[in-house]
Amino acid sequence: MQAKACHLLPAKLPAAISPPKPPPPTYNPSQPTTVSRSVGAISITAPTAPTAPQISPPVKGTNVPDDAVTAFWDYQFLFVSQRAETTKPISLRLVDGALPLDFPSGTYYLTGPGLFSDDHGSTVHPLDGHGYLRTFKVDGARGKVEFMAKYIETEAQAEERDPATGEWRFTHRGPFSVLKGGKMVGNTKVMKNVANTSVLQWGGRLFCLWEGGDPYEIEAQTLDTVGRFNVVASGRMSAPEVGSDDGERFRGDFLDLAAQILKPLLYGVFKMPPKRLLSHYKIDVRRNRLLIMSCNAEDMLLPRSNFTFYEFDCNFKLLQSQEFSIPDHLMIHDWAFTDSHYILFGNRIKLDVAGKFSTFN
Repeated sequence: MQAKACHLLPAKLPAAISPPKPPPPTYNPSQPTTVSRSVGAISITAPTAPTAPQISPPVKGTNVPDDAVTAFWDYQFLFVSQRAETTKPISLRLVDGALPLDFPSGTYYLTGPGLFSDDHGSTVHPLDGHGYLRTFKVDGARGKVEFMAKYIETEAQAEERDPATGEWRFTHRGPFSVLKGGKMVGNTKVMKNVANTSVLQWGGRLFCLWEGGDPYEIEAQTLDTVGRFNVVASGRMSAPEVGSDDGERFRGDFLDLAAQILKPLLYGVFKMPPKRLLSHYKIDVRRNRLLIMSCNAEDMLLPRSNFTFYEFDCNFKLLQSQEFSIPDHLMIHDWAFTDSHYILFGNRIKLDVAGKFSTFN
């Protein structure tokens, strides 16, 4: 089906103001890992956490809000590799603030990139970092929080981590990285599914998703990886409609031919799935449906975009699927839906194929 475009021009934004130059942090390697914040925040430290650099707290007796300097150093510490796993629940020690008496009990699952540097000198972009799943099990009545953390055992993780020694050696460069001493040409391990983007709990099952591949199912209590789950395998794909005029039909035929040439290369050599599942999903609470979407692998290199939307019940039975073709090259991240429409926030991009290949080394 041909999608309908709606163009909204954003208002002109004011010029960005340069943040103040951040001062160097104060290091104190002899104390446990904590990050102090303004009055009213809650600081939590794990008893077994490794030692890390400390940030000097605000002056006592002042209520200093977050500013550009604090934000800068917070950002730096986001990308520190986590070498240890917490495979058994540990109780977190509350060192500042208080857990509200009416705080709801439950388990909060959080996935994200956990490893950025291997043991052989390679460093990857944060988006290519291996998925590190953490849980915070909150007992609101007793004011206690238990913590666990494990790496998701994806196919890439199993290849890059030695289970006996725990040593890491990156072999997949991922779509955003180049390995030390590695070459972009000849290394076909590009699409590195690291399950590091979002967590889905649906139908009594837990999944970790990645932007461009199948989700991995996780055992909710132990955080053990069950395996890869091909959620759209049984879905029947509805064919997208093409334009009715001769120009649109010729353009569609040409792009279809180009897609047929690209498919064996992308599917066979680069091991890309035909339908690349995106990590952003939606829950239709009123109809009790899971809504997810995928894009075609070959559209990464073509001036068009095909998106398939799927709707599942709580048993993962496919209730509806529909594919839409957009005659433009778009970068899609998040989306929305109404009772009658799927809404894509299309970021128009221009593909510079020649420039891309000129960066290969």
